[in-house]
Amino acid sequence: MIRRTALTMTLLAGCVWCLTLVARADDGPAVAPDSFKPVAPLKALMYGQLQHFKAMGQLVGNEKAKDRAVRLAMEAGVLAELANVNIHHKDKSDYQSWARQLRDTSLEFAAEAEKAEGADQSRLESLHQKLKNTCTACHDMYR
Repeated sequence: MIRRTALTMTLLAGCVWCLTLVARADDGPAVAPDSFKPVAPLKALMYGQLQHFKAMGQLVGNEKAKDRAVRLAMEAGVLAELANVNIHHKDKSDYQSWARQLRDTSLEFAAEAEKAEGADQSRLESLHQKLKNTCTACHDMYR
């Protein structure tokens, strides 16, 4: 009888432990957000940003491109995410500010491209120029 009770208690404790692990697995990432570290070298990140920026420029200039709005929004979204990662590449406040501006302007661009009634062409051109100016300002300091 004592063996059965001990075995039951051990099994019950094991079940509680397993359920605790399963419940904690849904609490989000195991790594704290503050510990994020970019894995690609800055040069590779800049190359990726440039590719998406160029693709956006080609699409902005081609109003008849197939799936233009969706493609513009996706390119801008990826550029925004790359800029989001770029924030973590340097501890300099001006560098981080430019990366944030690049991210925020890219998100603004994506929102404009996704408008159901159609994007404002001059607004897209203006936002694309703002992205270019942000890149140029940062490159003038850090390149």
